[in-house]
Amino acid sequence: MLPNLFLAGFPKAGTTSLFSWLAAHPEVCGARPKEPGHFLPLRWGDPLPLPDYVRNFAHARSERWRLDGTPGHAYGGGAVAEAIREASPDARVILLLRDPVGRAFSYYRYRQSQGRLTGVVFGDYVERCLALPEAELGRRENQDLFGVTGGCYARWLPEWQAAFGDALRVEFFDTLVADPAALLAGICDWLGLDAGEIPRSQTDAENVSLLYRSRAVQRLAIAVDHGFAPLWRWAPWSKRLLSGAHRLLNAKQHPAVLDDASRRRLEEYYAPHNRALAQQLSDRELPGWLA
Repeated sequence: MLPNLFLAGFPKAGTTSLFSWLAAHPEVCGARPKEPGHFLPLRWGDPLPLPDYVRNFAHARSERWRLDGTPGHAYGGGAVAEAIREASPDARVILLLRDPVGRAFSYYRYRQSQGRLTGVVFGDYVERCLALPEAELGRRENQDLFGVTGGCYARWLPEWQAAFGDALRVEFFDTLVADPAALLAGICDWLGLDAGEIPRSQTDAENVSLLYRSRAVQRLAIAVDHGFAPLWRWAPWSKRLLSGAHRLLNAKQHPAVLDDASRRRLEEYYAPHNRALAQQLSDRELPGWLA
């Protein structure tokens, strides 16, 4: 009952949407909740938790694939990749990559939607991220400021390539937005599935970062989300219902904008990392931000 398909990265690159689309296929059992995070402790140098991982797939029947959708696994590099390979030798892994400038901005908005980074404009956020020493960025308590470094994909990709070889598939957020049908067709073919069995109604974007009118209500919603995890596992429709009501009553559009100065600052920072990434993926067609 362990998973054999991992949507291991990268956060804020469309992983929630892709997870939902794949989990809608009758031959794919999605984890409940989407992100069990079982291997994440290895990212911080901590031991793995007690062996209760299978409970996230207790609802599985005879599906060919059992999907873990924890995108933070990507940042664990070789430690997490080797642990997944050891636990599930036949596993396949998908990594979703997004233009790191847009991903950093999305990560910033996501943290603000959680009630963090209050009053911090994006330009100041970028400078705070870049000013934090490398050793501090690796600390769990500094993850609010990991939004910029988290887009340096070339740091982690080689270790996943070494661990999984042809069992690793790299896709791009650009394709997910421009042609989700083509993205799903390619992945399903790789998995030996018929993409036509995914309902068309499922292919909508999810996990859009919003702000909230009442921080107190948002904090309560987060506490309920964490406290009722067992219920979401067995009745995922109830979480969708409550989340929809919460967004309807408490959400508002995010006012932050990606200003030109911050964009130029980030493009300069990411340039060498993107060149390294393009070399690592030189055998395939690349999106504009890498080509």
